[in-house]
Amino acid sequence: MDKKILLTLCATAAMASAQTTANIDDFEDGNGLANTGSDDAWYAYNDKNDKGASTYTNTEDKYGLVVVIPEAAAGGSKYGAGLTGIKLVQGDNPYDPYVTLGLNVAGGLSGCTTISYKYKGAGHNLKVTMEGDETGALTEYNRHSKSLAASTAWKTASVPVSQLVQDDGWGSTVALKMANVVQMAWEVKGEASPDYLYIDDVNCAGYAGGSSNPGGPTTVTPSSTTVIDDFNDGNATAESLGKTAYWYLYEAGGTFTNTKDAKGTWDMVVTEGTNSYIVMKGIAGITPGDTTYPSVGMEVAFDAGTLSGCTAVQYDYKGSGHHMRGSVTGVKANSGYEHVAPDQNASAGWKTVTVSTMTQPEWVADVAPSSIVAFSWAKVSKLTWVVDEKLSAANLGTELAIDNVKCVGTLPTARNAVVAAPASFKATLQGNTLHVNVAKAGVVKVQVIDITGNVVESHSEKIASGSFAHDFKAMPSGFYVVRVQQGSASQLLKMQVR
Repeated sequence: MDKKILLTLCATAAMASAQTTANIDDFEDGNGLANTGSDDAWYAYNDKNDKGASTYTNTEDKYGLVVVIPEAAAGGSKYGAGLTGIKLVQGDNPYDPYVTLGLNVAGGLSGCTTISYKYKGAGHNLKVTMEGDETGALTEYNRHSKSLAASTAWKTASVPVSQLVQDDGWGSTVALKMANVVQMAWEVKGEASPDYLYIDDVNCAGYAGGSSNPGGPTTVTPSSTTVIDDFNDGNATAESLGKTAYWYLYEAGGTFTNTKDAKGTWDMVVTEGTNSYIVMKGIAGITPGDTTYPSVGMEVAFDAGTLSGCTAVQYDYKGSGHHMRGSVTGVKANSGYEHVAPDQNASAGWKTVTVSTMTQPEWVADVAPSSIVAFSWAKVSKLTWVVDEKLSAANLGTELAIDNVKCVGTLPTARNAVVAAPASFKATLQGNTLHVNVAKAGVVKVQVIDITGNVVESHSEKIASGSFAHDFKAMPSGFYVVRVQQGSASQLLKMQVR
C-alpha cells in the first residue's frame, strides 16, 4: 500500500468565504481543508511502502507535510497545493516510482460531470478512487484516470468524468460512480520534469455537495427527527436502538466518579424538574497534550444498520468540551482508528449540536491504511461522547451532560415500537407490578432478564382467561426486561426497580 505523508492544517487560518457549489478548493483560506466536507483534507504520499525511494522537499510542521503553499498559487491567488523538489527514485519498487498529491472526499462527488483545475509543473495522472477500493479491493489498483502533459506555464485542465478510464488489460473493470468517490489524486509517475507540481482552483461542474464552512462543523437543518433517547423514562436503556442498547461509561487513563450497582447499572441519569438526562461526573486525570492519551466517555452500542435511515445525529449538551466518535463496521474498535466529529467547546448552558459525518484521524492512512473506511451512518454500531487530552485546558470540564439524542431521519419501526402487544394477551407494568390480561386459558410464562442478559427470575403457571398480577418489589434495584409468553406469542416490557 502507498504510504501517505500527511498535510499541515494551519490552526490559525481564516475560514473560507462561501463558495459556489461546484468549487472543491481555491486554497485561499490556506488551511488545507476542502469545501467538500468539514474534515476533507489535502495530503501527499510517496512510494516508500512499495519499496520505492521517491522524495519531495516540502517542509514539515507538527501536523506533517505542508502541501498548501504560496508558491503553488496561480496568478492573483494567495495559496495553491503542490509538491516541490520531486525526485523519483525506483529503489526496489518493481513499478515506476511515483509521488502523489491527494484529497479525501468522504461524502463523494455526486453530480460531478467535469473536473477542472489550474496546474503548472510535471506531467501527471488525475485519478479517482471509489469507496471500497482504498486497498485495491475493487479494481486491483486499476483506478480511473487521465494523463495530463507537463507545462512550465499555468494551464487549465478540464476533464470530463467520461474521460477518466481504467487501463486496458490491467486489473478489474469497474464502472465509475462519482457519488462513490472517496479520493482524488494527482500522481507524478515515472519521471518528473520539471521537479514540481502545483495545482489551484479545483472545481467539479455539476457537483452540488460540500460545505461552505470548511474547518468548522458540518451543519444540517433537520427536516424531521426521531428520538433515540430523551432519558425522560428515567432509565439508561436506549430502547429505540434495540432491546440490548444500554448507556454506559468507559475509562482509559482518565477517571470519573459515577458508580454502578451490583447489576452493572451506572448512576448516569439525573432528573431536574420534569427533565432527565445522562451525565458523567467528576471527570479527572486528563491533561491537554498528554502523550499517554487519557480519555473518558459515555457510549451506547447497537446493531449496525440501525441508523441506516439517519442523515445526522443531533444532541444537546452542557459541560465539558468533547467530541462524538463512531464505531464503524470494518474499523478495529478501541484502536484510535475510529471516526470522529469536530471538537465541541465547553458550554455552561445547554447547546444543540448536529453531526452529519465523521472522519478518521489522518495518521491512520500512514500506520493502518487497510483500516481506512468511508463513513456511513448505516455502518455505525456505537456512539461515544469522548473527553480526552486533545482538548485545550479552557475546554476541559469536570462534568459532561447529554440530552435529547435524535436521529435526523427515521429509525426502524420495529425498534421504535420495541415489541408490539400480541392479540392473545396484553401485559402492562404499573410501577413494579405486572398486570396480564389473557384472552384464553393456558400456560403463561414470565421471565425477568437483567441488563447483562441473565435470566434472574422465571416461573410458569396455568391460568384461566381473565387478569392476574405479579409483584416484583422484592427484587434488587436495577433495570430489567420482563418477558411474558403464552404459546408462540410473547411481549417484552422494560422495568426499573427502585
